[in-house]
Amino acid sequence: MDRNIWSIDVNFLAHVLKPAQQISEYAAQNQGVRIGQSTVASRKVHAFRPEKPEVVQILQHADAGQTFYQRREAGLIFHLDIFHECARIDHHQVAGSIRAAVEMYNFQYKIQNAPLLNCETGVNLDWIDVQTGTGGGRITGTLAYGQKASLRRAHENHVHVATLLPEEHLPCLFFIVQAVEQIVLANHFELRRNEKIEHMADDGNGQLDLSAYADHSDSFLQEKQGGNGSYLGKEQQYRQDVVDLMDNFDTLPDLKEFMDKVAKSASASQLSVYLEGRNGDAARVIEQMNAMGIIEPDPKHPQLSQYGKEFNLYLKYHLPDMEAYLKSVFRRIRPESSQSGRSKWLRKKETGGSGQWILQPLDNTGTKRELTIPDTITAAARRMAVEGTSGHFSIRANDLTYYSRRKKKKNDLCLLVDGSASMAGQRIRAAKFLARHMLLSTPDRVSVIVFQDEWAKIQVPLTRNYREVEDSLRNIVTFGSTPLAKGLTVCLQYLQETVVYNPSIILITDGVPTLGCASQDPLADSLAAAKEIKRAGYGFACIGLKPHKNYLVQLAQAAGGSIYILDELEKQVLVNAAWAEREERCQ
Repeated sequence: MDRNIWSIDVNFLAHVLKPAQQISEYAAQNQGVRIGQSTVASRKVHAFRPEKPEVVQILQHADAGQTFYQRREAGLIFHLDIFHECARIDHHQVAGSIRAAVEMYNFQYKIQNAPLLNCETGVNLDWIDVQTGTGGGRITGTLAYGQKASLRRAHENHVHVATLLPEEHLPCLFFIVQAVEQIVLANHFELRRNEKIEHMADDGNGQLDLSAYADHSDSFLQEKQGGNGSYLGKEQQYRQDVVDLMDNFDTLPDLKEFMDKVAKSASASQLSVYLEGRNGDAARVIEQMNAMGIIEPDPKHPQLSQYGKEFNLYLKYHLPDMEAYLKSVFRRIRPESSQSGRSKWLRKKETGGSGQWILQPLDNTGTKRELTIPDTITAAARRMAVEGTSGHFSIRANDLTYYSRRKKKKNDLCLLVDGSASMAGQRIRAAKFLARHMLLSTPDRVSVIVFQDEWAKIQVPLTRNYREVEDSLRNIVTFGSTPLAKGLTVCLQYLQETVVYNPSIILITDGVPTLGCASQDPLADSLAAAKEIKRAGYGFACIGLKPHKNYLVQLAQAAGGSIYILDELEKQVLVNAAWAEREERCQ
């Protein structure tokens, strides 16, 4: 998501304080309001009738927090629906725009010292969920949720936003609405005007059929209570919490060890030392666990909540099950196919095939084929129309068509990872995640080569053994400078000395080379090594950050490969880039 797509007046907060107060007054009366022409906002559930989509109903008996998130207290969750023409709005773009908008709100709130507000902290990004026609989830999460077909269909005409927003921060609603509207318009879709709001009292039944909306989620808005609730419901919540927390840990045993240290009343400084040796950030982890209801914060000795104790006990007895579940999640986080949503006929017309199948005329080789009856009938009808043939419909031998499988190339993937000090934290964890994801979601062999300080090391040889990869990745600790030329040279030598199949090199770095190999010029040495990769005919892709774009473009060109310039090295964007390269290489 390009953050520059979202912009707003630096004085916007001052302009929306009074309208926000009016929203608060309506919400106190269990009523909803329109924000602009496209948006309906309330603390209730919204509905509309298909025959009158321009009229939005506010279900006054159905609190959004209690209905969607099973919260005990009403009136905490604010519900926004931003309507547009029927279209599939990319939820990743929406989430990115909202993140930028809320950051801008928090910034304006801080510099103005919020003279008319009475809240000491800004809006928490973790407490905002989205859903569109392509998916959804927490805006700070993986955004790999909300994929149920009925749920996506129900949101093809609007963007759904839910947030735990204190009264003092209701002005942030206007920032969120504008952020979503700009994404809709940037994709050349129209916003839809809501003509009227109807407030619906309890119909006496009190029951809502939300089965079309029920799906797994990574939301932090779900209230967690120790000791109550069904086991199956809690088990799913435990699994989701593990997925969220694994952004901060290399392996599940690392998470369990951290939880045990908290349970044993380890001090905040001890927890910090433990995580620093594992590329982690104790302050961030504790803040996240607090938001998730796992930890009761204490400046010196954080303690597990009742829910946290139950969660830790579950991990103790179900660690293998949770590792298997994590693998299934790693497989699932992959980009949508470039052919997704396109008809089979259109794909066959443009590419001569559909996915792994190729449409071909029948031959006389005697080989058994899968006859495709619809395409055969279409071919016969098209021939008769061209020939002007009248009379009974007939099929000739030349009309017969069949499917044969498209043979796909093997692909050995070599991840060349920058292990310098600046890669600590989220960046190195994203690179490790990519290795696990590609191993679990493709039939390819994967290797990992790490370059840092004054050397480069084959951390993981080409393998399909997940346990071997997991154990090796756990030992990667970031430090030192960036000997990129050394990394490229070691990677090239390894591939030349190993039996490989259609190899691809993916370089992941957050900087430019700071240490040479053959000379005192690290930039020139790296370009020279990249040229050798091009001569060898290996696939190459460079994934790096915007501040170093000029040099990385030169590097990719020297290697004859692709370039991906990102705002940040995040899991999903790394996965998207790797799959794009694989699709190109395996055609």
